[in-house]
Amino acid sequence: MAKHIYIVCVLLVGIFYLTSCSTSKSVVSRGADISKYSYVVFGGEITGDRELDDIGLLVQNEIAATNLKVVSASEGISKIALGEYVLTPNINVTTEKWDGGRTYIVITFYDYDTNQIVAVLKSSGIGLIISQDQSLALNGIRKKLNKIFKKSGSSLKQSEHEVFI
Repeated sequence: MAKHIYIVCVLLVGIFYLTSCSTSKSVVSRGADISKYSYVVFGGEITGDRELDDIGLLVQNEIAATNLKVVSASEGISKIALGEYVLTPNINVTTEKWDGGRTYIVITFYDYDTNQIVAVLKSSGIGLIISQDQSLALNGIRKKLNKIFKKSGSSLKQSEHEVFI
């Protein structure tokens, strides 16, 4: 009897592991030196399912936790006038509420001065419940943010997870 319970537990853990996963990817524009950006301006950039604005705010908090300094829109313009580089993100969060569910987080970083796309970070999570989907997607986006923006003074290098366009 104990052997059967052990086998069932192992199978359940295996199924849980197989059904819970996240994927993430980052794309940096060719020729963009992400390390020159020191500031970020937040605004009305959260799009997607309005029920997920809380996840959008968590993503903003993750961006603020990087080495980018959060400044207001007017401070951003002043920084640009001084020759500094400023980013502004567009955060899109969506969740599939059927077909097994999945949460997608996409952050598109724009140069605040030129409005050109500098980088795109994507993450998705699929778990047994929606809150687990969201947690997995948020963890994936956190890892990408840390990889790109916690590189003090060094340029982002291409690896198997970054695609340069």
